[in-house]
Amino acid sequence: MFIDELTIRVCSGSGGKGCESYRKRPDHKRIPNGGDGGNGGNVILIADLHTGNLAALKSKRIFEAENGGAGMGNHRHGRNGKDCVVSLPCGTTVYSRRDGLLIRDLTTPGEEVVVVCGGKGGHGNHKGRRSTPGEASKELELSVSFKIMADIFLVGLPNSGKTLLLKKLTGAHIQQTDYPFATKSPQLGTYETDEHVFRICELPSIGESSASGGGLGTHYLKHLERARLMFFLVDLEPRFASDLQDGFDVLIRTVDQFNSELRNLPYFLVVNKVDLVDKNRLERKRFSKDGRTFWISARKGTGVEALMKAAREVLVPHHFKVRP
Repeated sequence: MFIDELTIRVCSGSGGKGCESYRKRPDHKRIPNGGDGGNGGNVILIADLHTGNLAALKSKRIFEAENGGAGMGNHRHGRNGKDCVVSLPCGTTVYSRRDGLLIRDLTTPGEEVVVVCGGKGGHGNHKGRRSTPGEASKELELSVSFKIMADIFLVGLPNSGKTLLLKKLTGAHIQQTDYPFATKSPQLGTYETDEHVFRICELPSIGESSASGGGLGTHYLKHLERARLMFFLVDLEPRFASDLQDGFDVLIRTVDQFNSELRNLPYFLVVNKVDLVDKNRLERKRFSKDGRTFWISARKGTGVEALMKAAREVLVPHHFKVRP
């Protein structure tokens, strides 16, 4: 199950109450010796590289830290409550539902934020004052939105071969099917060279009707906001477009309508399945291109190395500069 948006409630621990206690001396004078209450636990959100999405939070929804323990006689301090640590995937943005304010965009592994602080423990009467109750717990409702952090995103028409290309590049164990819209949620893999490691994400297919809610709609296009490079994929004989030009126009237009700022990201036009068309027919299928175009066969590996070399030039430009 892939979940990228969720509402959760977090509740810090309340402070323990201070102790009202006395020690009786031999002269019968009473000496106050009540200890302070322990502090309540905090709720902490932390970015975890090994958490894939928000699915693990769905069954719980309410996250509570431990209350502080009550103070005790003979100056004994109450036990501090344990913090509640909630692991979120890197790329999760956290908002307060009460006022819509941004709390934190967790993008770095190990990055953390305390969203509600535990109540302070009450004072015991050991300093000659009356004991006090601990501070109450604090509660907050949060909206958490996860956007995948990947270097390359594969965006394509149905049956364009995105899944096969992802498997070819990363070795990801993904079931491949021949029917359209088989990919129901984003799929991730890791592409490695001797010097670099890149994360590649395949998004569910989009088509002409996606902008109006057809298929899976455009919900998953929000993940492109974390992209560094996009591959727009169309196969040589697209079933969901009249020709190659129309196929790419559909993809680019749909992304542009969803968020026009995404057009500022670098992208490649990738024509797949060249192994299924003879050379003469291939020449006739050239089109008026707007951007760098690559002709590949994900099945046979034709053109894939040239595609990824160009991708590395975009993602690691300093590595490919020619020395003077």
